[in-house]
Amino acid sequence: MPREQAESEIRKLLATETSAVRFSNLLFAPGGLFSALYSTPAEKTAVIDSPLFDEANRRLSELQMAEYGRLRKPEKPILLPAVGTVHIEQLIPADTAS
Repeated sequence: MPREQAESEIRKLLATETSAVRFSNLLFAPGGLFSALYSTPAEKTAVIDSPLFDEANRRLSELQMAEYGRLRKPEKPILLPAVGTVHIEQLIPADTAS
């Protein structure tokens, strides 16, 4: 992939991606977009020291903190029955279960 195309895709993900895991995998995993920007150790160092890489790391941190906040504090209180069996659906809201 040409450098300009990879950088364009990275910028697009910076603006649109909302999942920290997906963002991290698409950018930083082996074969990710940042790996398309280098082929030598010196080029890799230059990529890691670049403003675009710094911006991507900041965005990843923002996404992680947002996801942590949603997991830590549910939007609705969790209500458990006083008597009877507790089902997993009562502990984890359906929209957050995977």
